[in-house]
Amino acid sequence: MLSDRHHIYQDLANAIQTETFTDYRTLVLEELDSDMVTIPDLILAIGTRACETALQLTWQHSDIVCTFLPSQTFIQLVEKYRTGPAVATAGVTAIFMDQPLQRQILLARLIAPSAQSIGTVFGSSSVYQQQAFMALSRAAGFEAQHAFLDEQQNPVQVLTPLIQRSDVFLSLPDSASFNRNVTRWSLYITLRNRVPLIGFSASYAEAGAVVSMYTTPQQLAKQTSQVLSQLTSTDIMPAPAYPVEFTLNINQSAARTLRLDLPAADVLTQHLTEVFP
Repeated sequence: MLSDRHHIYQDLANAIQTETFTDYRTLVLEELDSDMVTIPDLILAIGTRACETALQLTWQHSDIVCTFLPSQTFIQLVEKYRTGPAVATAGVTAIFMDQPLQRQILLARLIAPSAQSIGTVFGSSSVYQQQAFMALSRAAGFEAQHAFLDEQQNPVQVLTPLIQRSDVFLSLPDSASFNRNVTRWSLYITLRNRVPLIGFSASYAEAGAVVSMYTTPQQLAKQTSQVLSQLTSTDIMPAPAYPVEFTLNINQSAARTLRLDLPAADVLTQHLTEVFP
């Protein structure tokens, strides 16, 4: 089940291995027929809208695997529909698209080994990570600096003092509007204050973040295929999981501007995989 006809959903669907299924259909949400005679044994929902629709369905005993959605979105959806038949009677799991917070903070320590403080800004969706950010930062030897930004606040007034208190700055994904607003100003303010910025997408590094960490659609498709294979062979629903594989994109120009001598991306990847498999 695809959230819409955008090519990224279709490309991900095409990359997921479905050879273990003798009978399957690929549907876009607008094609979904609530009166389908054949109730599927398994629904693979690609994207947030598809996942929510799967959880809303009145069909019972259809297992649901959601993929290509943020962890907090999945948690909120399961809570929202926890009394519905899909969550109450069926198995539900997910493969998230965002990186685990611990992996991000460990990356910050690797690129800034002498840094004393790490900063981030929370929006309405990412604020749930506040306590974990504080605890994991302390565990990594950082003094945690953070602020909250809503739509009514001036991002420059919030970000400037926060970044000035930070030796390294971590951008966390939130809503699309929040991401657009914060990305532009955090890139500008961190560069002006010579603070390395860690982003969460390829475009972040291209725009000037020192390093970005993200999971590509191909890597997500591989993990989703493995979950489907495990589910069909064991009939045991695995727990929701963050991406196992990830990609690091280093902006060498930004690193030189900040006078950072960074290890190669594959070296950083190996360190992160060994510490946080």
